[in-house]
Amino acid sequence: MKIKVIWGFVGNGALLGHDSNKVKAGAVFEDVDDEYAHTLIGKSLAVELDGNGKPRLFKPKETKPVAPKDEQAAADNVAADQAAAKEAK
Repeated sequence: MKIKVIWGFVGNGALLGHDSNKVKAGAVFEDVDDEYAHTLIGKSLAVELDGNGKPRLFKPKETKPVAPKDEQAAADNVAADQAAAKEAK
């Protein structure tokens, strides 16, 4: 996995393929152990790079549109709640 270091840190140089355990910000590593790379990415110390050397951008999942039956069920729930509130008074 190819990663670029965002923040400098002291880590495991062997898993990065680096000769030193001190890593400076901006360093790019080509063949990093996948598990170690994901750990660094999860801690926001590094970002994964694509084939062009640019950070990979992940799009948020799109939500499915509301089905008409779901809208009707929601309206029924609101009406039932309002009726229960009137009876409680």
